[in-house]
Amino acid sequence: MKNKRPLLTPKNNMLATVVVFLLLAAIILVGMLTPLIAKLGTGTEIRLEPSYFNARTALPTAALVVLLSVCMLAGYLGQRNTLTVVGGYIALAAFFAFISPFRNLAIDISVPIIALAVFATIYKIGKALKKDSFRATARSVSAHLIHLGILFILLGIVLSANMKMEGSNTVSSGNIGHFPGQDYAIRVNSMNSYYSGDPYQNYPGSSYITEVNLDIYRKGAYFQEGQVQYVTDFKWGQSYTTTYIHRSLTEELFIAPRAISLQKGEIDLYMRTVPYINFLWGGFYLMVVGIIALIAADFGTTRKTQEKPTKSRKNGTKGGSR
Repeated sequence: MKNKRPLLTPKNNMLATVVVFLLLAAIILVGMLTPLIAKLGTGTEIRLEPSYFNARTALPTAALVVLLSVCMLAGYLGQRNTLTVVGGYIALAAFFAFISPFRNLAIDISVPIIALAVFATIYKIGKALKKDSFRATARSVSAHLIHLGILFILLGIVLSANMKMEGSNTVSSGNIGHFPGQDYAIRVNSMNSYYSGDPYQNYPGSSYITEVNLDIYRKGAYFQEGQVQYVTDFKWGQSYTTTYIHRSLTEELFIAPRAISLQKGEIDLYMRTVPYINFLWGGFYLMVVGIIALIAADFGTTRKTQEKPTKSRKNGTKGGSR
């Protein structure tokens, strides 16, 4: 009997990863170029919502994460064990999709698959720490930290995009406005208006600013105070707003004014609560740390390599003078 060629060879793994990555890039590129082509060809303006990209890139992204996990595990666990681990996590993702523990299909499928990649990355970091050379360990660990950061960013995007809660409400001065589905409520304490900037045309200032002072409540208890502004810029002929943002380890709270009526003393407020945003920011910081560590390790390796020929020349010169 002839020995069967292993399926999970480095060449096959890399080829599959590149093909899926190119497919993902092509989908994104087509989505980005479609509005431009429609504008140039027919003069029609098309705006593609995030849901357009989410629906078309979900499967290629999941496949790419699985393939990257296979690439990391195949060299250490062997083909059979790698297929067993990966197949188990894929079966778990299918089971989660069936029972829906998170009540959201995207999260149900993504969490087991990303957990597999996180496990594979941590496993590789543990293997890298056993290397004899400090520089080799630093280079390997820093590269895996970048990979781990990317995975945390993906997890943060999936969780925050599918679990965010948003809504709007018109609140009168002195009253409390509630936002269904969110833990926060807002009391409008005051609305103060004034002109700002140099005089412009018939106005005493180039812009008219309305400051809105807020008290924010979380689950019925006082949380903190905040402020938003509604600005009308006469010079540039536009209106814009300043927002209130509070970030914590578990969620992000975003409040912005949409419209304001000084005559009625009312303001239309938009509120968005984004849970698990810390995964996104944590992943970003991990990537930064990994990139800095990788650059430092490569710089040290290059410097050490350049010093060796210099020492060799010096030794050769001394030997020749004798």
